[in-house]
Amino acid sequence: MYKPNFRVAYAGIVSLLLTASLFAGAQDRVSRILDKNYIWNVQDTTKRGDLHVVFRKNFKLAAINASATLNMFAYNRFAVFINGKYLMRGPVRFENKGPGYASINISSYLKKGNNTIAVIVHRFDHTGQIMAHEAGFTALIEPDGAKGRQIKTDAGWKAATEQSYLTRPFAWSSIRENVDARKMPAGYTSGIFNDQKWANAVMVKNLQNFAPLHKQELPFQQETVIGNLIINGKPAAGQLPLTIKKGDTLKVSLPDYSQAYVSADLDSEPGAVLRMFDKDGELNNSYTTRSGVQHYTSFDTYGIKHFIIYAESGNIKLNQLKMVERVYPFKRVGSFESSDPMLNKIWDRLTRSLQILSEDAYDDCADRERVEWMDCDPPAFDVTRTTMQGPDLNGKKMYADARLLKEMLRRTALSQQPDGRVKAHTCSDRWDIHGYMEDRTCDWVEGVRRYYESTGDKAFIKEVWLPVTKQLNWFLARRTERGLVKAREWEVSSNPLCYLVCEGTGLNSFIYKALADAAYLGKEIGQNKEAVFFAGEAEKLRAAINKHLWDKTSGTYYSAYVDDEDAAKKLLAKKILSDKRKQVSFTNGYAEPTFEAAIFAVDQQVVPAARLDSVKRFLNGKWDKPYCFMTYYYSFKQMYAEGSNQTDEKILDMIRERWKLMLDHDWQTAWEHYYEDGSKVHIYGILPAYFFSSYVLGVRTDGPVWNKKIIIDPRLGSLKYANGVVITEFGKVAVNWVKTKTGMKFTVDVPKGVTAQLKLNAEDKLADFYLNNEKGDLKKIAGRYVTDLHSGKYSGEITYIH
Repeated sequence: MYKPNFRVAYAGIVSLLLTASLFAGAQDRVSRILDKNYIWNVQDTTKRGDLHVVFRKNFKLAAINASATLNMFAYNRFAVFINGKYLMRGPVRFENKGPGYASINISSYLKKGNNTIAVIVHRFDHTGQIMAHEAGFTALIEPDGAKGRQIKTDAGWKAATEQSYLTRPFAWSSIRENVDARKMPAGYTSGIFNDQKWANAVMVKNLQNFAPLHKQELPFQQETVIGNLIINGKPAAGQLPLTIKKGDTLKVSLPDYSQAYVSADLDSEPGAVLRMFDKDGELNNSYTTRSGVQHYTSFDTYGIKHFIIYAESGNIKLNQLKMVERVYPFKRVGSFESSDPMLNKIWDRLTRSLQILSEDAYDDCADRERVEWMDCDPPAFDVTRTTMQGPDLNGKKMYADARLLKEMLRRTALSQQPDGRVKAHTCSDRWDIHGYMEDRTCDWVEGVRRYYESTGDKAFIKEVWLPVTKQLNWFLARRTERGLVKAREWEVSSNPLCYLVCEGTGLNSFIYKALADAAYLGKEIGQNKEAVFFAGEAEKLRAAINKHLWDKTSGTYYSAYVDDEDAAKKLLAKKILSDKRKQVSFTNGYAEPTFEAAIFAVDQQVVPAARLDSVKRFLNGKWDKPYCFMTYYYSFKQMYAEGSNQTDEKILDMIRERWKLMLDHDWQTAWEHYYEDGSKVHIYGILPAYFFSSYVLGVRTDGPVWNKKIIIDPRLGSLKYANGVVITEFGKVAVNWVKTKTGMKFTVDVPKGVTAQLKLNAEDKLADFYLNNEKGDLKKIAGRYVTDLHSGKYSGEITYIH
């Protein structure tokens, strides 16, 4: 029997209980049928490595039913053709403990009489998106709808090893290919191909490691043909068909960086070899031709803007070349325009970067890993909920679509190990220094709360409650005699203490917030006893941080306490990226205060009111030091909390300076860091798009969605005007702010059923305020002029006495 190289056995009691708790009640009629009907061919599925099989099934229909449905799943990838027409590829990435089957209406692909479905199934070796598993394919075709005839996978399906896929070079981010088309007959996905000489499929008998299926909740990824390709500096459309001979090089450019697959129509002599590759090496494919007209489509997508097609041998006519982007079907319905063209461009490129990085998961980066890390959010959902709309769900418009966030939270829960820890990333067998990352688990708990307050989905909170409690208890079991949790620091890559096992202020602050979030969630779903427990433990930890990690001299927090200073110094001297981090000193076991420790203590609400001004004084003057991008996600929030127009402008200046290099780069995509190291298409770098929508334009939700409240609080800094559309869970909020010599004119549109609190700058004395041509009343609260608005369209003007 095949045994994946898991660090902890899949079939352990804890794993089985966890799977049962996560998907209790999720099994439906279809999943129970699919679970019993896995097939393969006669290949040995117990060996490691790639396996490729083609399955075909012929069936007749007297009529076409509008409800005809195909349900299917495979370990671990498939491409489907019906009557020779490409339908889809899948499934969505999954943890082995929680696979999901795809379900799609196929009525438009069917015809009266003979029909054929052909499915190419790849059991790829593990990558950053794929876990090792035995091979298997299961399908249920219901041509007459749910109550009609059923065509299940069984020994009546035809199966053949797909021999054209040869040994390939490994890549963590994408599946490279080495295809020899001569090794398979032409047209085997068509409806007229004769498969009678193929062997029958074989039922998979030992299903011990095949977890129960549930229906896929994510919508299918959107496939879009990319226009305006360039070949060797000229439009491709005017050059095709194009004859390529040995030694020829085609330099192909896309109009924008994209997550796309290659599709080419060829006419060739047999044995000609095409190489396709990019300078970063993610695309590194080889295709050897058969004789005559043929088609090559890469199975996987690649993050790419430029690539090379090189004729290694032979003569080939390239009749057509397409690049097809395949990403989550977000619509970018938010907008941002201001008096600063650079900021406008930054918003545009960062929201485009989110689209590139949204596949069947939020990816950390498109050019290196394409892995779903828990810390993809924040900032992924922040930008999603303010700029994007997903496909409708049961007739409901999905503004601020939270489905990718939900799947990330679920898959993270499914990664939980018997000791209670969840992995830092999902759907992979990667175990290294980043297999577990303690602060990522706190991001996960915070993400559960963010999802709940965005959707009100209590059923999902109940689903992941057990994993949440197990992870938090892992932390609580690691408290020292000081009441602090001793574990590894990370939080952000520029943290001077990251990778150090210590009693760190940053990590303990994150754990405090996770405990508090769990207490809140527990109360919401009726887990009152555990809610009280976690609330109490949160306050104990907050007290311990303020007792043992407070530095009276500097008026802020030590960054950590360590038992062994020498060992700590030795580790920090050797750690990754040490040249990009501040070197810290130690005194009697206490690591000196750092910006990171202070900002996380403030952001995670650890700092008592009496100490808050002192910590902010420590932070002032350190805002614009060279930190990694994600540090600014936390610091910008605290800078905006100052309510100062000067500070608002400082934030925009920092963005102009640190994101300019991104605009100067050929790809114009979000970076991992603002210095040259790291990924050039990374989720971290998208964060200013959130602040442009939620702070410059000023629109953000005010509490959970069931409160039906928003805040409208513009922060233009020195911008002369700013306008746009901010997406909320309640719909679009259009705003327009124009500065005058004495104040500001504006229009705002509050969605139906929602109340808004309008907040305006109060640094200068108020002269007049008009709303819809009538004199209005403003109250000064916490340094802002405030008034409440109900649903509707408003225009107004505020003037000041200067």
